[in-house]
Amino acid sequence: MKNSLIIATLLGVFILATVPEHALTMGLDVVGKGAVCSAPTMSISGKFTSTGAVYTAGGNCTTTGSLGNSIIFQWSGTGSYSNKTASEKVVVPAAPISQASHPYGTWETIYNCPSDPWLTGATCKVVSAKDDSPENAKALEGQFDYLRSQRPITASVTQPQRDALLAKRDSDLKAIAKAEAEQRRGAEIRQTTPAQMAVGQVYPPTILSPRAGQQFYVHMPVPIRLAPPQGSNATGYVINFQLKDPDPRKNYWIPVWTNISVDASQAQSANGYTGFGPYDAGMAGRFASSPGRWRVNAQVFSPRQSVLSDWVEFVVIPLPANPAAAVRRPLTK
Repeated sequence: MKNSLIIATLLGVFILATVPEHALTMGLDVVGKGAVCSAPTMSISGKFTSTGAVYTAGGNCTTTGSLGNSIIFQWSGTGSYSNKTASEKVVVPAAPISQASHPYGTWETIYNCPSDPWLTGATCKVVSAKDDSPENAKALEGQFDYLRSQRPITASVTQPQRDALLAKRDSDLKAIAKAEAEQRRGAEIRQTTPAQMAVGQVYPPTILSPRAGQQFYVHMPVPIRLAPPQGSNATGYVINFQLKDPDPRKNYWIPVWTNISVDASQAQSANGYTGFGPYDAGMAGRFASSPGRWRVNAQVFSPRQSVLSDWVEFVVIPLPANPAAAVRRPLTK
């Protein structure tokens, strides 16, 4: 009888669903008087953090009463995993006085696992096992002792159910990362004084370079140097470049490079931002120039977005016949 009980257990014990919409409905005909906890609507759900997980499971068990009738009763389980340690508690409550009696008890187990068995199916080693095993719980002991010798009882899930738990973990971890980022953002804002916040919103940054009307050779760096609004700070900027239509009748500026993100450490340095001008095909962070009349503006992007600065116009001209002269003789206004 014990062997047949274990075989029945292997066929259908603890087929769990990860969430209600993934719940399975299946039945298992059991011959004999032993209780088998494999019945419709078993479920499992998980809550995840960056350090571990907590699982909640439950379902029904079926046994045969003294009159040959089927008796259905419930079980529930909770489990957790963190730092290679898994713990689980499975409870089958006693029947209320208004219902037929059935086996009941509590099984608590602690495991050492190389990874989360609910997510990987890893085999675990039992560190300690405790059960409340009155005489009327003997019908459940064979199943529970066999299952928990491998891993937590509630970790006996199918691959689709495990996939759903993995998806839930990814969702929970993304939500945690977003909340932490918002907290850091809030802390940065709280560290900024109201005066700094007001200045950063109302006033634009100052464009120190290029100067209005300054000339540069094509495909050579045009240093963009910026200063934050007085009385505020900046950690990042956005800059924009436009090229004037060569047809004088149109008097139209063409957006060429827009919303270029630049770190304040670079824009405020002595050399400034030098990504505009050089031509490097496929090189990230390089924005090629061409001969013509250009203009640039900027705004503080972080920690508080400012208004846009006024446009500063400059000119890009073709290289001279002797390109070396362009290096020896930088252009000025």
